[in-house]
Amino acid sequence: MVEQYVVFKSHDQFFALPVLLVTRVVETDQFISLPDVPDFVLGVFEYQKHMIPIIDLRRKLFAEFTPTTDATKVILCDWQGQHLGLFIENIVGINYLEETNYEEELSQADLKRGYIGKFLKFKDQVVISLKLDYLFDNNQSQSLSDSVAKLEKVEEDADDTPTTTD
Repeated sequence: MVEQYVVFKSHDQFFALPVLLVTRVVETDQFISLPDVPDFVLGVFEYQKHMIPIIDLRRKLFAEFTPTTDATKVILCDWQGQHLGLFIENIVGINYLEETNYEEELSQADLKRGYIGKFLKFKDQVVISLKLDYLFDNNQSQSLSDSVAKLEKVEEDADDTPTTTD
């Protein structure tokens, strides 16, 4: 089966997300820091009156921070009914990719991870299709959701505070 994906690189590895999950790609490295979050959470980004957590994908998967360059981007995507941003090294493009049968081989060798959806072919490269729902364990997911909810509550309260003039 052939589907359309946003293809990007992180740590010299090609990854892909189905186009249907991607809201937008933005160029920024300006995030609002959050206290008490894992180090792969770079902070949040305000987009259309929502606070979106930004995840350094390279840090999450390979334990190295993504260096900021002119090519680094944030992919805003849908995750568990809310938004999530992935800080990545560069966008390769939007392409139709074909599935491979590598998952079965990796499953047999007990090497397949939950966040790996499919293995796809892009030119002569193997591309990992990410399953965002399995990128974090339950505690990380809950912590991330709670942090964003608290921050959005603070923002709402600030917006509701009446201002006085002398």
